[in-house]
Amino acid sequence: MFRALLGGIQEIPLKSWTGLQVVRWRRKPRWLPMAQSRYNKVPERKPVDPEEKDEMMRLFNIYRTQYKSVRKFLMAEVEAKKAQTTVLTMTPEEEEADMKRSMEINEEWNRKAAEVRNQRLEEQMELRKKDILERLEAKQLREEERRRWAEERVKQEIERSKTFIARENLEAAIEHALANPTDFNFAIDLKLNIYRGRTATTPSGSLSRDSAEDRVTN
Repeated sequence: MFRALLGGIQEIPLKSWTGLQVVRWRRKPRWLPMAQSRYNKVPERKPVDPEEKDEMMRLFNIYRTQYKSVRKFLMAEVEAKKAQTTVLTMTPEEEEADMKRSMEINEEWNRKAAEVRNQRLEEQMELRKKDILERLEAKQLREEERRRWAEERVKQEIERSKTFIARENLEAAIEHALANPTDFNFAIDLKLNIYRGRTATTPSGSLSRDSAEDRVTN
């Protein structure tokens, strides 16, 4: 049997050894009798220091006294609360009257809340109307300004159109421009004399120093 057990253990793979658990009793089970070798054995008591024993008793007495005090205090508080609280029993008529009174109070609260809400909505509506009117006025001013600018621009274009060359006068204007060429080149010497054209040798006019400085600064 022992060989069969060893053979079964040898067949268990190595990686499964970690899953094995051996159950042992840490102490002797209660249902087993005392061993024969312990029948006449008297256990020796460990010696206790008298000072340590007195100190332990002193601390235990302090703990027990404080524990009793706290317990009595809590019990007194519970009794006081029980004495203060009274169980109210209401009859059906009293419950109905209380419910009716609660409904009336609720309706009064709802009415006040509705008044406050309506007042707030009216104020918001007035502010919105005022904002809309201000926006409409600003829009009208912008449209008026745009219309005035457009009219001014149309007038300027009409004035400029008076100098435009018509289609039927185009050939005559071209012939006039070719017959009378205009040279826009000019030069100014140190004495502020103006020489107009590319080949001019004599000044055709002069500029004052003040007017020249104004033109430069502008």
